[in-house]
Amino acid sequence: MIQRALINAVSAAALSGLIATSLEAQGVRVKLPAWSELVLMDSLRQEHKLDAAPEVIYQAVLKTYTDLGIPTGNTDGKSGIIGSERFERMRALGKAPMSLSFSCGESATGPNADAFRLTIAVVTWVKPTDGGGTTLGIAAAAAGVDVTGVYKNPRECSSTGRIETKILEGVKKLAR
Repeated sequence: MIQRALINAVSAAALSGLIATSLEAQGVRVKLPAWSELVLMDSLRQEHKLDAAPEVIYQAVLKTYTDLGIPTGNTDGKSGIIGSERFERMRALGKAPMSLSFSCGESATGPNADAFRLTIAVVTWVKPTDGGGTTLGIAAAAAGVDVTGVYKNPRECSSTGRIETKILEGVKKLAR
């Protein structure tokens, strides 16, 4: 009987470990209009090593989001995740034309990103590294809708890397 209880306890512990690992592996998923499936933001993440404490980097990310006009949606200080998982913008982001940050194709009038209404997701991860310092992960994705023409189906928009670079530059500047 003790042996069976021990086996059950070990099985339960192993199962809970698998469940926790499975939940962690799921990462940040965002629903954008152009995709039939959720976008796994973790798969788009660019990682950078910084020589500052995670708390300093976390606060710098929040300030940088504000400076760039990115609303702060879901944040989880314990997990180090800052997300703006669905906000809409037209024409400009971070004081620059939208086409510098996202590519949604071209039309006769120029880049679609400058004319479309974009639904944007930006997520940042802040994690401590061994030996001090922080790993900063940044990901962005969008979907665009033509608000002027008859074509109203959303289109996938890929990040050009500009908004991720602006976040990194802002964080580095504030974390000095």
